[in-house]
Amino acid sequence: MIFCTLENHKKDSFSEVEIIGRVVAMIYVFVDFEMNQIDNSHQDVLKICKNEIIEIGAVKLNDTYQEIDSFKTYVRPVITPVMDRITKLTGITNEMVDSAPEFAEAAGRFIEWCMDADVIYAWSENDLRQFNRERKLKKYNNPAVQKVVGKWKDFQKEFARLLGTKRRIALSDAVFYLGEDFQGEEHDALWDARNTAEVFILSKDREKFERIMAPIMNAYQPKKTMTYSIGDLFKDIHIDQ
Repeated sequence: MIFCTLENHKKDSFSEVEIIGRVVAMIYVFVDFEMNQIDNSHQDVLKICKNEIIEIGAVKLNDTYQEIDSFKTYVRPVITPVMDRITKLTGITNEMVDSAPEFAEAAGRFIEWCMDADVIYAWSENDLRQFNRERKLKKYNNPAVQKVVGKWKDFQKEFARLLGTKRRIALSDAVFYLGEDFQGEEHDALWDARNTAEVFILSKDREKFERIMAPIMNAYQPKKTMTYSIGDLFKDIHIDQ
C-alpha cells in the first residue's frame, strides 16, 4: 500500500488521501521523549549517545484531527540514575522509573502502538536523533523499527517553514503565538506531544493561521539591508561654488 501525507495532497484542506479509487483515512501520531543525561564517567558511551530516554509520551489523531488514543510510559535508565537537575526540569524521580521497563521493552511497546500511523511528528529533530543513537548504543534490533523511523517528521521545522523562517521555535512559544494556553506541564512527554498536536491542528486552518500569525510572520521576515552609498544620500544636494 502506498501512503502519502496530507501535505503532499493537492487538496490539503482534506484529511483523507485517495489511492487508486479508494479513500484511506490518515492516522497521525505526535511523540515526545524526556531524557536523562549520561554522566561524564562513561566516555565510551558518550561517543555514541549522550542521553537515555526516561519517558515516552504520544497521542494519536484520526483523519478529523480528533485524539483517539494516547501512550505514556516511563523508561528506566541503566547507565546513569536520574540527575537532580532533570528531576527539577521534568518532575521525574528515580523512584518513578525504578519499576519502569528498560529501553528495549518500552520502545517495543511504542512501536507496536504506532504501527498504524501514516506520519509521526515530533517537535524538533532531537527525539528521532536520540531514538536512533540509543537503539544503536543498546543494540536494539526490532524488525519494525525502520517502518516507524521512515514515517518520522520534524514538525518544528515545518512550523518554521509556515512562518517563513529557518529559526527553531520553542513549542511553548508556538502555542503562545497561536493565542492558546499550554496544556498541562512543560517537559511532561505526554503533554508536550499533545501540545504539538494542538499546534498542528491549528496550522491546518490556513486562513485562521495566517490571520493570527501575521504579526509573527512579519517579524520573522528578513530585514532589507541598506545599500545606499554616501553619494546616493547627498545626490540632491547642490553646493554653490
